[in-house]
Amino acid sequence: MVNIWPNIAHWFGSACRLCNAPADGVCQACLAELPRNRNACVRCALPLGTISTSLCGECLRHPPTFDRAVAPLLYVAPVDDLIAGFKYHHRLADGRFLADLLAGELARREPFPQLLLPMPSSARRLRERGFNQAAELTRRLARQLGIEWSTAALRRGDGARPQRGLGRAARLRNLQGAFAAAAGLPSHIALVDDVITTGATVEAASRALREAGVQQIEVWAIARTPRARRTTAP
Repeated sequence: MVNIWPNIAHWFGSACRLCNAPADGVCQACLAELPRNRNACVRCALPLGTISTSLCGECLRHPPTFDRAVAPLLYVAPVDDLIAGFKYHHRLADGRFLADLLAGELARREPFPQLLLPMPSSARRLRERGFNQAAELTRRLARQLGIEWSTAALRRGDGARPQRGLGRAARLRNLQGAFAAAAGLPSHIALVDDVITTGATVEAASRALREAGVQQIEVWAIARTPRARRTTAP
């Protein structure tokens, strides 16, 4: 059977990114089918599958520096394709859609942080991509939720090598001293990123924020990588 949706979408000028049906961004049918991170660790948002517990084993043994993480989607198809399109191919409409989805998840979770901080990119990564995807997400979230945000309060140096392919312990070692936080930050902050892989990057950033005196730290992300895919996700 011939798929007529691409032609119809062309006539109407907008198509679902996932099925090509007429839509602005992602259609309602595809939105309903996105893989949700429903049963997750309340501390780090790790998907727990059918395990009935509020905390994962890692958080029980070694609680992270941050207080809680929110990641409403699983980093599997087609979420990984949406994030890759935004992150590597500058499909900013995908980023806006993902930020709005996250904002909808967070709207019921007051009290809100006093400040949103995008996970900073190194100067090298900014040169490669031309933009920081976390900053674009944060800009949209701040507008939707009415929260201040800043790109100047948390900095990342160029000393660490790329994280891709490293396990959590190696990532933590690689990121020692990679982040520096400004003085005089508010007591309640949320870090914003696209994907939480092992949690090592947000852990390193959270340690810098704790050293700067931040009392409550949240991590907001679009998706969380299931355990089996941790070492292959960006």
